[in-house]
Amino acid sequence: MTTASTTKQSAGVGALSFLVPGAGQLALGSSLLGVQYLIAALLLWLLALPVLQSGPLEGRILAALLLVALHVGAGLTALEGEKRQKGLEPDLARVGRTYRLWSNIIAALTVLLLTDLFLNWVLGLPNWGRVFASTQQFFVGRLFSDEYRAQAWRLWGFLPAVLGLTGGWIFFQRKLGVLALSSSLIGVALASVLLWPMLFPTQIVGGLAMSLILAFLGIVFSLPLGILFGVGRTSSLPIIRGISNVYVEFFRSIPFVVVIFLFYLNLPYVLGNNTQFQAVVLALVIFTSAYVAEIVRAGIQSLPRGQTEAARSLGISGTQTMLSVVLPQALQNMIPPLVGQFISLFKDTSLTSIVAVLELTGVARGIQSRILVANFEVFLFTALLYFGVAYGLSRLADALEKRGPVAR
Repeated sequence: MTTASTTKQSAGVGALSFLVPGAGQLALGSSLLGVQYLIAALLLWLLALPVLQSGPLEGRILAALLLVALHVGAGLTALEGEKRQKGLEPDLARVGRTYRLWSNIIAALTVLLLTDLFLNWVLGLPNWGRVFASTQQFFVGRLFSDEYRAQAWRLWGFLPAVLGLTGGWIFFQRKLGVLALSSSLIGVALASVLLWPMLFPTQIVGGLAMSLILAFLGIVFSLPLGILFGVGRTSSLPIIRGISNVYVEFFRSIPFVVVIFLFYLNLPYVLGNNTQFQAVVLALVIFTSAYVAEIVRAGIQSLPRGQTEAARSLGISGTQTMLSVVLPQALQNMIPPLVGQFISLFKDTSLTSIVAVLELTGVARGIQSRILVANFEVFLFTALLYFGVAYGLSRLADALEKRGPVAR
């Protein structure tokens, strides 16, 4: 008697959610689902109604589709729940699938609508013209001014590094270790020579170019230092292992800003004045090499012990085993996390602006102080430049990771 009465009362009530999202669920006793739909309806109507009244055309279309999806999704979910209660739907998971489907559609339309509103607001800001007029400074600082244009060719210094490292990777994949190392070292050395002299004492380059140069030099010098201390952490000699552990744990435990000031304030006592750039590069190298060392240690210890034992059983010395057997395999496995660490290094260059290095953030602060009325536009453009480089490097890391670990 009770069951029949409940079924009769619930007949058709699920359709209420087509009119008021969540009402049908509440009538059927699904309190949690009903409250979720009611809250979603309140928030989405508050978002969509002003857009329908005065928003851009594409915004009004998205707002209308969003409201339709909200009401249709709530109604269909309630009807599926009603069918299950009445025993008309044997598939008990159908309600959950319907709810997830329409929830994803509603979420996607909400994101599209918010993105459209944000882009319309951003593009409608009045000071983009002033920002774009400073594009050259964002990218290269004063390098292309009439006074320093003759030095602009040095930016081609990035090319030998790209070619050398690309060739090194190709040779490495083909198990040509000597050629891989030679190609990489020649490309990196030539790039370092071309890029370094242009920076000081004139400091003619800035912006994104300076950030990339700092990141490049930080990578070039921190990688061998990190490998040295990473291998040292796995050494069987207590003194080498102890020194490596102290170095890594100390610099991984203090903020990068402290490391910058540590070298910026004290390096002039060793090298003399005008060592601002050298101090920044040294801080980047020391700080990053500690993290690289930890990646190297983890990569070495991830290899099976049989690799080392087999090499030693053949009479190969410990040093030769590390250089010829362990490191080539470990380094290939470490490439994705190393690229991730170098992305962090590129972003860390923004902190060097606190000691007046005119990298991208430093240039942005200078432009903002000059324009004054374009604060949001200046730093949004800066953020997009950082994002473009970091995202490109992350895609590179993903491509390398998909190649899989080296065959054991």
